[in-house]
Amino acid sequence: MARTETIGDATLYLGDCRDILPTLGPVDAVVTDPPYGIGWSRGSNKARDSKAHCGIANDHDTSARDAILDAFSAIPAVVFGSFYAPFPKGLKQLVVWNKPPDSGLVGSVTGFRRDAEPVFLVGPWPVRTVERSSILRTLRGQSGIVTETGHPHTKPVDLMKELIALTPPGVILDPFMGSGTTGVACAVLGRSFIGIELDATYFDTSCRRIEEAYRQPRLFDEPVPKPVQTSIFDGEAA
Repeated sequence: MARTETIGDATLYLGDCRDILPTLGPVDAVVTDPPYGIGWSRGSNKARDSKAHCGIANDHDTSARDAILDAFSAIPAVVFGSFYAPFPKGLKQLVVWNKPPDSGLVGSVTGFRRDAEPVFLVGPWPVRTVERSSILRTLRGQSGIVTETGHPHTKPVDLMKELIALTPPGVILDPFMGSGTTGVACAVLGRSFIGIELDATYFDTSCRRIEEAYRQPRLFDEPVPKPVQTSIFDGEAA
């Protein structure tokens, strides 16, 4: 039996998502940063270091991502990925996260960084109009957050808030929860959340961060900034 924690409107599971997903009820959207660059063998928790310690040539294994998208093909999915890996089938739109200067690849590949990361909108889109080739920008990148969470690919909460706001109302599922940023963003936005994480250390981090998010007073609902459409010629807003 998987360990389960309920925090506010969030239900968190420690275990393998392939075992837990069949036990869940319906959800309304998937928002996740799946592991890629490794083989996805049952019982392995190497996914936590997959992107931190692999070179570009290894990014092509997208089996974890594709299995989830196949299982949830009837609902919208927001999925982080790589420009070096095959794009997912059912892709409706590509959004690009233009990373701030403090972002980069954290791990053993010294001096290697990616300044932009694709985010795929897959499934029955659009639910809300989004400009094609939208550029998402955040004031903060990954490095400071990685120090706080210990996870090499923690995303900024503001970025996740923008992406979640694109999805229809209802329950958000993240089957590769990591350090719990999707759940934190859901707590801030007042959205119900289901998260699954295989690694016990990251699971505990997720519980702590989501609990802290629910403790913060929400005096009003913050408007989520719209993605900025930029010119491909000069980088200025179009």
